[in-house]
Amino acid sequence: MAFIHGPVPESFERRVTATPREFERDLRQAWPAVEGSAAAARFSLRDGTQELVIDIEAAGVRRLGLFELPQLDVRYRFAPGDEAMRRALLARLDRAMQKGGG
Repeated sequence: MAFIHGPVPESFERRVTATPREFERDLRQAWPAVEGSAAAARFSLRDGTQELVIDIEAAGVRRLGLFELPQLDVRYRFAPGDEAMRRALLARLDRAMQKGGG
């Protein structure tokens, strides 16, 4: 999980291993009330008064020998608010979207 030793900023970017459709599927499992779609490349959600907009953009494929891993650049933008609320929302999403592996 990111931001263990520091505050969660109002905006940041991550690179994740997923296709846009996989990201949408996992996000909807984590947060069923999410609005938006992979086709639109934008999602939004709310937890109480805290809002979050997530933009995704394909970032090519990472190759490890014959193994190909699709990559996405994911931009998180929280509405201004309380850092503790950002941290709680992000922790909930991260836990729900965590995948196995090493």
